Amino acid sequence: MTENYIQYVSGYQKDNIDERDILKAISDIQLMDDEHGAFWISVITNDENVIEVNKDLSLSFIFEEQETKYQAIDWKEVEELYKLLLLERFDEITSRLK
Repeated sequence: MTENYIQYVSGYQKDNIDERDILKAISDIQLMDDEHGAFWISVITNDENVIEVNKDLSLSFIFEEQETKYQAIDWKEVEELYKLLLLERFDEITSRLK
């Protein structure tokens, strides 16, 4: 099993997450104040692969130590990208960012 975790800027962290954790985090971030309105999910394979989202829907992707910035259209798109991350579909995520 691949190692993964979620962490909120406010300090909350959980290992071995699934889609329910993604949906809860998206709901939680919409209720957070701006100072703590961010979370990230990491999937560790050979490298650590991370997507971080802020309350304003700005995203940072770190795959194979390369960082890419992206502005999501809505929370549904964020949800889809995180689901792809859990499935380790890094190439599909990268192609969507272009």
